[in-house]
Amino acid sequence: MIQPTVNSDLRPFHEFAEYVTKLVQLSRTSHVEPGWESKVDAALNGQAGAELRRVSPLKTRREFGAFFTGTDLGARLLDLCSAFDRNSVIYDPTCGAGDLLVAAARRLPIEKNLNATLTQWGKQLIGTDLHREFVHGARIRLVLLARQRHRSNSKLKKTPAQFFPEIKVANGLRQIHLLKQATHLLLNPPFGLEKVPKNCAWASGKMTLAAEFVANAMEHANEGAELYAILPDVLRSGSFSENWQKHIEQLSEIRRTQSFGIFDSSADIDVFLLHAIRVKQRKLTHSGSWSPLIAKNRTTLGDLFEVRVGTIVPHRDEEIGESYPYIHARSVPAWATVREFSESRLHSGRLFQPPFVVIRRTSRPEQQYRAAASIIAGDVPVAVENHLIVCSPLDRKVGSCRQLIKQLKLPTTNDFLNDRIRCRHLTVKAIKQIPIEG
Repeated sequence: MIQPTVNSDLRPFHEFAEYVTKLVQLSRTSHVEPGWESKVDAALNGQAGAELRRVSPLKTRREFGAFFTGTDLGARLLDLCSAFDRNSVIYDPTCGAGDLLVAAARRLPIEKNLNATLTQWGKQLIGTDLHREFVHGARIRLVLLARQRHRSNSKLKKTPAQFFPEIKVANGLRQIHLLKQATHLLLNPPFGLEKVPKNCAWASGKMTLAAEFVANAMEHANEGAELYAILPDVLRSGSFSENWQKHIEQLSEIRRTQSFGIFDSSADIDVFLLHAIRVKQRKLTHSGSWSPLIAKNRTTLGDLFEVRVGTIVPHRDEEIGESYPYIHARSVPAWATVREFSESRLHSGRLFQPPFVVIRRTSRPEQQYRAAASIIAGDVPVAVENHLIVCSPLDRKVGSCRQLIKQLKLPTTNDFLNDRIRCRHLTVKAIKQIPIEG
């Protein structure tokens, strides 16, 4: 669940309550009734998200960050987990309708009967969310899962709220006592931007709330607590996230990062999975464990080229100084060698002396080539727009540019970049890390 930190008294998802009522009715229906099993399977496997999309406009879901995890993504995250036992305490600070808690409960043992299982799960499963409809839905879905696993029509001795007293309406950023109780933390936090708190030492301006939720969890969790999180890929591969990464490494051991791809069709953002374990605070470091490891003896693009972002920001930089050829992403055909220039611009800042290669910064994983490039040749310095990354060969030879173009077309380069950075803008750091064949 991607959740905001704003007050939800207005109940923007009140229509979801009708669906929760149907789940309550299903939880009271005999498991021998025709279709009961298939209805429960649907309720536990993606139906809640589909219903939310049906009753809530995309604009509202984006405003409040309401995007449920989904069965496949939740299962992939829980596949990273070690086994749970009766001593495991699992907390999801942004639980939504309970997708991650349901995924966790599938891996919990059951007791001798339905009521005993729900009582035990109530001690182990903790969740918070700002929207009461989602909280009610999370409790009922856990009841349905327990009934399905027991195949029981036993009358419940308590209400779902009584069985799950720690799945409740609350702001997950403020539940420090719950973070300290947890042996396992499950997170699919907010992805939206928010102004950085005044006391934040590792960021300034604005940042994704996902960064704050992970930092908050690691700052307050007990040593040995395990974090499993679904996070926007920019936190793994974006250069501006390095201070956040260092902060998390100071508090935890990064066990694994795994690229996943698009969150879902309605939240068109790439995500990755993170497994980290809380450790004693240690010296600030940066191990590079957020990205694919590159062999130390492997030649990379950055060993052979100076890599920089073009310097001109259109519509912001003044046109002053002398006139020079000017290139941008739309004026240089991909994979071509450009010697003549259709545009010029007055410019007094940094210029780039050919020969060099330009790579388009805008790039999506589904494109045929992640690093679509062109060679810029000639003798005249060129002004370059900031949506291009400039790779200038250290040996100043056009032949090196041609070799780089061949490298950028290789499937291995695509594979590397798809693993290294799934953001929609390539970074200088990612380009410099491209392994060079031969």
